[in-house]
Amino acid sequence: MADELQEIYEKYEILSGAKDKILEHSAEYMECINIASKGGPKGKKLVAQIISQFFKHFPDLQDTALNVLLDLCEDGDSEIRICSMKVLPFLCKGSKEHIQNIASILAQLLQLDDLDYTVACNSLVQVFREDPVLSINAIFTILYQDEALREKLVTFLYKRLATIEGKNLPEVEELLVTEGKKIIQDCTSGQFMLIMPYLTQSKLGKTLHGQKELVNLVYNKIEVEGKFNLLETHTLSTDRLVLCVELILPLFNASNESTKLLIYYCTQVLPQWNNIRSLKDGEQLQLRLLRQLAIMSTYCVWNAENMTDVIENVFNTLKEYMPLPPEDVDISKVPNLDFTSVECLLYTFHKLARKNPEFLTNDSDRLKDFRLRLQYFARGVQGCKRGLENTKTKKDELSEEDQKKIQIAPAVLENINAIVKDLFYQPPLYKCNVQLSFRSARDGKKEVTTVTKSGAQKRHVPITFGSANGTDPGPKQVRNNKAGEDRKLYQPPSGKFSNNFGRTNSRGGSTRGGRGGGRNWRN
Repeated sequence: MADELQEIYEKYEILSGAKDKILEHSAEYMECINIASKGGPKGKKLVAQIISQFFKHFPDLQDTALNVLLDLCEDGDSEIRICSMKVLPFLCKGSKEHIQNIASILAQLLQLDDLDYTVACNSLVQVFREDPVLSINAIFTILYQDEALREKLVTFLYKRLATIEGKNLPEVEELLVTEGKKIIQDCTSGQFMLIMPYLTQSKLGKTLHGQKELVNLVYNKIEVEGKFNLLETHTLSTDRLVLCVELILPLFNASNESTKLLIYYCTQVLPQWNNIRSLKDGEQLQLRLLRQLAIMSTYCVWNAENMTDVIENVFNTLKEYMPLPPEDVDISKVPNLDFTSVECLLYTFHKLARKNPEFLTNDSDRLKDFRLRLQYFARGVQGCKRGLENTKTKKDELSEEDQKKIQIAPAVLENINAIVKDLFYQPPLYKCNVQLSFRSARDGKKEVTTVTKSGAQKRHVPITFGSANGTDPGPKQVRNNKAGEDRKLYQPPSGKFSNNFGRTNSRGGSTRGGRGGGRNWRN
């Protein structure tokens, strides 16, 4: 071993001291290459560095040298693999003809785990910086050929590259957008959640045509033309719906309507409302769906034949949250009400019914029933307001959850109050325009979330009338949905929610699984 290292050092001294006459020492360089094939662990690591350092000086030996380094990248010793992967980017400097080949190799080495994966990833980033377009083309070639590597390659392309210098080159963005639209047609949930945010933030998401294209991509993914199958085999369809719709909500505007999606929610999702409640975290899911529905109603265009059915489904769901006053009502007590959900449903109904006011006025019994519910609910709003006034002087005594409620409660209650006043007119009016309490500052409007010390947004807390004002709410008069209990806002899972997320496994291509039967993966 000592003799081998001594021999390597001697050849290194010859090569480093040759300077302008280095071409005369191709024999010594070739001997280093040969040692890499048969040497010990320390010798292999040392030779890998020598090969990369003098690689550019021996064009005739480059293919041989590169093949030897690739052998070392597959060595059984992790330290040798890591050393070899680290030197591969140096071969690309001044030799762009090797970039695609080396990028392809490193892309395949992302199948490794732990430190090997990290080193392969970092080396691939260095190669990307040498020539982003050539590198990305090579990575996409491997992505389409090797099904087993697709998840890691999508992660690298749409997560890692999004944080490094050079990602905003027009050619790079064009490639990522074009190929991303292809991949998303047939992808897993994890891949979808990586690619879609990139597409929405790219130049595609900044044009009206691009926004409509992205919305249609999601429509196809959630099958908005079909039926909502709550118990779809192997698919948590409600989770999928919430996640997908959340990505495109910012794309809706006056020129990019949400009518088709709103109709889907009202005709397919709302009729299964009780079944959704029975799911795990069902009530939190319901709240998230209602907030999405309210945002959609802002950008709904009245051009569908079944809008009467749409309004009726919203109205019937709203009545579940707005009970009739009990016959033995006690004016000293207030009902236990879910103000957050009612804000969403009232807002949605108000937006839709203003374009079809006959929905209420043509049915006197329906209007009378609704007015009783509005009146009873308005008393709960006033009771909650009084409770908020009483808590101002003892804010320090409240729990963190109660303080969250108090912070967002005024906006919720004011919105409900404004809409109720409109609907109390004879005939009902649809003039007021309120800003939903939970809308983010992305629209240039007020933000109603709290912020932690680290700057992260906290979850919205549903507003219910319970013990905030120190009074007993009395027996519950609404559906048995635990509306009076403290709840946390549903937050969609960040991992996979379906193994069959539109995947057809239609693409062919062999998986590497080691070098197997040949070296075509290097070409």
